[in-house]
Amino acid sequence: MLVASIDLMDGKAVQLQQGKTKVLERENVLELAKYYARFGEVTVIDLDCALNTGKNNEELIKKICKIAPCRVGGGIRTIEKAKKALSWGAKKIIIGTAASEEFLSELPKNRVMVAIDSRDGKITTKGWQEVSEFSTLDYVKRFEDYCCGFLFTIVECEGMMQGTKLDLIKEIAKTTTKPITAAGGISSIEEIVDLTKNNISAQLGMALYTGKISLEDAFCACLDFEKQDGLIPTIVQDKMTKQVLMLAYSTPESLKKSFKTGIANYYSRSRDEIWAKCEKNGNIQELVNAKFDYDQDAILFSIEQKNNPNIKDRYSNFEDKNFTFEELFELIADRKAKMPKDSYTAKLFNDEFYLKRKIMEEAFETVNFEQGDGLAWEIADLFYHLSVFMVQHDCTIEDVRNTLKSRVK
Repeated sequence: MLVASIDLMDGKAVQLQQGKTKVLERENVLELAKYYARFGEVTVIDLDCALNTGKNNEELIKKICKIAPCRVGGGIRTIEKAKKALSWGAKKIIIGTAASEEFLSELPKNRVMVAIDSRDGKITTKGWQEVSEFSTLDYVKRFEDYCCGFLFTIVECEGMMQGTKLDLIKEIAKTTTKPITAAGGISSIEEIVDLTKNNISAQLGMALYTGKISLEDAFCACLDFEKQDGLIPTIVQDKMTKQVLMLAYSTPESLKKSFKTGIANYYSRSRDEIWAKCEKNGNIQELVNAKFDYDQDAILFSIEQKNNPNIKDRYSNFEDKNFTFEELFELIADRKAKMPKDSYTAKLFNDEFYLKRKIMEEAFETVNFEQGDGLAWEIADLFYHLSVFMVQHDCTIEDVRNTLKSRVK
């Protein structure tokens, strides 16, 4: 897996050499996050929190989590802060300085990564400012049962653009059954391919910002095109419904076009050309995220689909579209935007006191439901009115889902 890194200071994406000297700065953080998300997960580190500058980038991180699958770290030293980051929608949180058996046992280990920040074989803490007495190998063994993976950063290589220590990374990877993401000094596609073949993810920072490594080229280089006559099967999935829409094929050229344009492109075997689904009638598929599997011979596209791109005006090549709560929210949001005359939903938006009264009424009717199908009927009424209230106050189903996830141990 490729993992692009966004390190934040004062609301900007920065790159520090050896964790100290700022050498690069970008202001277009959200555009950067949306682009990086096309290639996999994105690591977002709040350097202000990590370095105790007195500032934080929480509001910006919340926005990034809504547009990219994020691993969030930097200054997460309390359980409250950890759960808060999970509630923002972080797929995983990265725990460094605060890592201890007691601390980690309070968190859902399937969403926790432990940061192994190593300088000359010793663990560094507090934004790499202090070197502890713990060895890297001991640290991995100590926390293996408390997390879902490790972010292993070779501090002495970080930001130097002189390559990383592949043998050391592989040695660390052999000591644990948990996935390893390697960072620090990776500056060539050859290193990325080597790590990928050993099922080690590569986290990239300075090499991306300086243009030394192209994510498009790196992604394609990791795939085994020779195994399948130059084509990689590509499963296409709707981001919202999670339904599989179609099976297509990708070439390096079609992939690079998808990544650069943000529109999903494929290779047509029958026409021997690159194509985008229903591009002519505007029913395009926007590429949100792409992943390759552990064998590097299959791809999963997560897309946002406009209308029904199937030639027979069907949602999917396999089945009809499932109803989702997100679809209900889209319908309610459309009512809010258009406020059609004689619309009951529009009436609720126009009178919040009436809406709140209806929520209380529906809650009462729910807890006093009739036997049979009564409970589902009453909950549907209650949920609808709650949904209108949520849309009114810009709260989404994903916000609620993330909050519930953050409460799981």
